[in-house]
Amino acid sequence: MNHIDENIIRLMQLKGVGRQKVKQLLDMITVPQSLNLKEIVEIGQTFHIISKQIGQSDLDASINETKRLIDECDQLGIRYISYLADGFPACLNFSDNPVLLYYQGDLEVLNQPKRAAVIGSRSPSQMGSDFAFQAGKVLAENNFVVISGLAVGADFAGHTGCLAADGKTVAILPSGLAPVYPASNRGLAEKICDQGGCLISEYNHHEMIQPYKFIERDRLQSGTSQFVIVSNFAPGSGTIHTLDYANKYKRPIYSIPLIYEESRDGFNYLSQKGIGFKIVENTGLAQLIENY
Repeated sequence: MNHIDENIIRLMQLKGVGRQKVKQLLDMITVPQSLNLKEIVEIGQTFHIISKQIGQSDLDASINETKRLIDECDQLGIRYISYLADGFPACLNFSDNPVLLYYQGDLEVLNQPKRAAVIGSRSPSQMGSDFAFQAGKVLAENNFVVISGLAVGADFAGHTGCLAADGKTVAILPSGLAPVYPASNRGLAEKICDQGGCLISEYNHHEMIQPYKFIERDRLQSGTSQFVIVSNFAPGSGTIHTLDYANKYKRPIYSIPLIYEESRDGFNYLSQKGIGFKIVENTGLAQLIENY
């Protein structure tokens, strides 16, 4: 791991310092790679980004904790990369991008030219599950990397559809990579990596799962994709967050008439929020994918 990656992990261990503060701080330093942790923190304190109450003992603790994390990641087969490092996927350089990723598998798949998300309810109808599976399969057959969140339901179907067509898929998790969440999909996670895809997360394996992390994960699903295919969903569901981000990042949203009929309340809610979407027949969606 290079010097700046290590310092970003250290910064993230400090009280009150998260992704946005790290990015705000490092983006204002001309060559952050040339500075040590103490120098970066002192600049942050000068500009009131980092609390002045953080002292040397806090820096020592963050250095020790980072060493422990690095050693454990090595043992668990988890790698890490910062947004300032060579090899950070270009598709992750969007507004509100991650500053640090933990990953397993081949991160290079995110540099593939064609990427699309397949998302939807954790409890889809049989039609919704079949649609997500077929969407993942058709995308893979047309050399798309399929992006989803490893959740049960539509995510599971989208990933497995892609794998069934010998495609590569990326699972973005709302938790650390050891153990994989949810436990019921750990076998799927292994297949994703075995087949040349990857698992990614902004969170190390010591962090607790919290509701806001699911929303943070949703922004990455939309941000890394060129468009989003949605199966069943309802107003107030987590799927809404992903679609909201898709709208923010100007990623087209597609579905089919049968899903629209089953999830009319969800689509009406999108319209009320001013989130655009396109409902196309199955053949039209397949043609769109083939001609993309």
